[in-house]
Amino acid sequence: MIFLLFAVFTAKAQDSRVLLNGNIKSFTDEVQDVTVQNISSGKGTISDGYGFFAIAVQANDSIVFSAVQFKKKTLVVHTAMLQSQRIIVTLEEANNELDEIIVMPYNLTGDLAKDMKTQNVVVAATLGLPNAYVKKKTQSERLLAEADGGKWIKSAGAGYGGAGGAVNLHKILNRISGRTKMLKKRVARDKKNVVIEDLFNFFSDTLIRTELKIPEVRGYEFLYFCEADSTFSALMQSNNPIEIWEFLTQKSVVFRKENDIE
Repeated sequence: MIFLLFAVFTAKAQDSRVLLNGNIKSFTDEVQDVTVQNISSGKGTISDGYGFFAIAVQANDSIVFSAVQFKKKTLVVHTAMLQSQRIIVTLEEANNELDEIIVMPYNLTGDLAKDMKTQNVVVAATLGLPNAYVKKKTQSERLLAEADGGKWIKSAGAGYGGAGGAVNLHKILNRISGRTKMLKKRVARDKKNVVIEDLFNFFSDTLIRTELKIPEVRGYEFLYFCEADSTFSALMQSNNPIEIWEFLTQKSVVFRKENDIE
């Protein structure tokens, strides 16, 4: 009887976990194959080629991110993460720098940040190439286009069907299987992540930490907390930095109070 109750309790505890979708970011290295481990549940996963991952979590679980090229990072799951069911994690490069050297004839120092300020960046735009300013699709947008692209009825000879045309079976099967719906949700999630990322970059983690008194490790959690407000979307679309900063200031007071942050 005791064993049965324990099994039921364990099952309920596992059922209480939700799937947290995340995106790992880095300013220097690729973020594929980063180990993501929920040390509270003993479960883990690995990020894909674009830094995306998904892992089951519940409140107060500890998630550890590790890879050879990055410093290990630990995050504690809070309510805001569970509500949004997504998170952006920025990893810091491991300190493997060599002593400063001068590379001739370009006068490079080996410090990427310093060299970028002194060297001309060669990209499609600076070379004047056509379509240089065309916005590239994200991985999710490309997958959605492949899964749900094209007309329902293709022209004759393009697939199975009568002489008048062919049914787009690929599109139909993706709709029936739910793949199209899943990819649409992923695209919507990615767009929200971009908004949060742009907001974080615009005001910087230093400003959020020093002026709003939000701990560095909880910066993204705070922004997800702000996103839950019904006025957030309209405010971001206004592109008014003064109003956005006032909003963040007010929300920071509530966030610190609810989370006992001095």
